[in-house]
Amino acid sequence: MTALGRVVFLNPYLNMKRTIKILTLTVAVGCATAPPAHDTAAQIQSAASLEKAIVFHTEALPVEAAGAADSLRLSAAVERALRQSTEVQIALAEVRAAQAAAHQSRLLPNPILDIAFRFPEGGGRTVIEAGLTADLTQLLQRPRRISAADARLRAASAKAVATVLDVMHATQREYFDAVGLRREVAILTEQNNRIGELLKVAEARLAAGEGTQLDVTTLKAERATGAIDLREGTLKLTQANLALAHRLGQPRGRTDWQLATPLYTEVALRGEPDSIAHGLRVRPEIQADRWQLTALEDATALARLAWMENNAAGLAAERGSDWSLGPSVALPLPLFDWGQARRANARAQAIAARHRLTQTTRQVVREIRHSPRRRGRADDHRPPRAN
Repeated sequence: MTALGRVVFLNPYLNMKRTIKILTLTVAVGCATAPPAHDTAAQIQSAASLEKAIVFHTEALPVEAAGAADSLRLSAAVERALRQSTEVQIALAEVRAAQAAAHQSRLLPNPILDIAFRFPEGGGRTVIEAGLTADLTQLLQRPRRISAADARLRAASAKAVATVLDVMHATQREYFDAVGLRREVAILTEQNNRIGELLKVAEARLAAGEGTQLDVTTLKAERATGAIDLREGTLKLTQANLALAHRLGQPRGRTDWQLATPLYTEVALRGEPDSIAHGLRVRPEIQADRWQLTALEDATALARLAWMENNAAGLAAERGSDWSLGPSVALPLPLFDWGQARRANARAQAIAARHRLTQTTRQVVREIRHSPRRRGRADDHRPPRAN
C-alpha cells in the first residue's frame, strides 16, 4: 500500500468521503502494474538443453555432492556441473534480488503521519496540528524508477544465462582435457614399454657381440626422456581429473570415471560473417550490457530531479478553537547542492556502460572468430557453439 504525492488527512468526521477517494486512488496507483514476466529458469533450461529446470536453492549447496556414475558422458557431466555450480546459484540469487527491486520500484513511499500538540500558556483548548505526507519526488520519478528496475532485472537474467554458458564451456573444456590427457598418458606408457623392450634386445645383441654400445646408450636416453614425459603427462592428467571433480561438485571424490564421450572432429558449420551476426544478436553478455545501459540512462534522467528530494506538498490541518485546513508546500532551496554532482556521476556511469558494451561486443566477435565450430557423433550431446 502506498500514498500518492503528499496528502494530509484532517478531521475524519468532516472529510470521510474525501479520505475514501484518496485511499482508493492510492491503492489503484500503488498496485497498478507488476514487473515483467521473466522466466530465467526457462531460458537457462532452453540454453542448456536440459530436461528439467535448474532449481534455485535457498540453502547452501553441499561441499561434497554425491558421487557420479562409473561411466560419465559429456552431457551428464555438463548437467551435473550446472546443478552443482555455485556460480549459477549466485546468478539466480541476483535475479531474485532484481525481481524484488522491480517490485519495490512499483510501490509508492509510505505516508508519514505528523501530529503536534500545543498547550496554551493561559489555559484553554489544546492546539492540534496534523499532517499525512509522502514524498512527491518519488511519484514524479516513479515511471523512470520502474523502467530502470525492469532493465536491471532483464540484465540480471541475461547475466545468469551467460553464467550458465560459461559453466558449460568450462565443463566441456575440462572434460576433453581429461579425455585427451588420458590418451596421451596411454600412448606415452605404451611408448615407454616398447622402448624398454627394444633396450632389452639391444643389450642382448651387445652381449652377443652383434650390437653396439651406441644403440644401448641411445635407447637408454630415449627411455629417460620418455619417463620424464610420462611423469609430466601423469601430473597434468591428475590436475585435469581434480579440476573436473571440482566442477562436478565432489572435490574430495573419485576421479577414475570412464569418460565415454570421444573428442569431437572439427568441421565448419557456417560462414564467419553469419556466425558473427548471429552471435551479436543472441549472446547474453551483449544483452546484459544493453539492459544495464538502459538502466543507467534511466538513472541519469532520475538525477535531474535530485535537488527536489525531501520536498513536501499536501494539506495541513490545525485545531485551535476551530479546525483550519489549507495547502502546504515545502521545497528545498538549491543554494549549495542542485544535484550537479549526482547528475555528473550518473552521466559518467552511463558513458562507462556504453564503452563496456563496445568492449563486450568486440570480445564476442573475437571469441567467435577464434572458436572452432565443432560437430560430434550423432548419438552424443553436442556442446553449444560459441556463436
